[in-house]
Amino acid sequence: MTSADPLANITIGYPKLAARIEIQPELSMYRRFGGLGSQNILYFQGQLIDLESKLRLLQARDDTNPHGKKALYAKTWYRLEHSASDGDTKQLDLVLKIRQVLSDYKPLTPAADHALIQQSMILKLPAPNPSELHYLQNYLETDSMGPNALLGRDAGTWGSMLDRESHAPDLVALKVRAHKDALSTWAAKKVVGRLFTRCFARFVKPSPVHGLVGVEDSLVYRATYGFTSLLASMIPIASIVVLYYVNSMPARLATIAAFNLFISVCLMGLANAKRAEIFAISAAFAAVQVVFIGTDKTSSTSGG
Repeated sequence: MTSADPLANITIGYPKLAARIEIQPELSMYRRFGGLGSQNILYFQGQLIDLESKLRLLQARDDTNPHGKKALYAKTWYRLEHSASDGDTKQLDLVLKIRQVLSDYKPLTPAADHALIQQSMILKLPAPNPSELHYLQNYLETDSMGPNALLGRDAGTWGSMLDRESHAPDLVALKVRAHKDALSTWAAKKVVGRLFTRCFARFVKPSPVHGLVGVEDSLVYRATYGFTSLLASMIPIASIVVLYYVNSMPARLATIAAFNLFISVCLMGLANAKRAEIFAISAAFAAVQVVFIGTDKTSSTSGG
């Protein structure tokens, strides 16, 4: 496959990798640092629990202290704010410290809450698509990128061509290809890619944006959509035709079972249907065939 480097004027290293990710967002794969994120939350939790315990002790002590206005600290913010007049600002200092821990990370969201929300969102991110990860591994070792463009400890984050599985185990993708049915995925990865590379790539110029010769996913999906639509319209007709020429009732029942099994497999592999949808469609399809058998039997009896 021929290719042209649209990023030839970009400095090799992080700048060029970032530019490639910009034009191919599916390559946005990074470590989620789940261990560090959880550790950060645990530190927040431990710190706040410690501060909370100290605050409760001070509140209980000041509430029963007859000196000055300390007994009013828990009842009015004004007295707590002006506790310096009583010569003791320990409770106020602790309240302000807790406020800082809760809010200094992000002004509108307490830091601990933000960390929890952030970690929850990160955990929902999907793992990288293997084909996209392999492409990135290959790209990092191409002549246009280096090879050895990254020399730091993070150089092995995405693995390598020699060891595909050596990538960091906690990689997540910010953008993945739309999840399609098994047929479309298989066609996009195996059939179309190889067929296009061997037969048509020499006649097509590389994309000025991506620098590669390839086929858009949308074209593959339209082709598989047309195939599945045609197949969906032919299966009911085929079952009726077969049932029309089968006279034995046991054979007809076996035919119904075979076609129902076939359509269930098609729904799972070609339409990405849910379980409830598979049950509903299979039942409706079987009902149509049973009605045909009943009608055909009645017609035969009347004709005889």
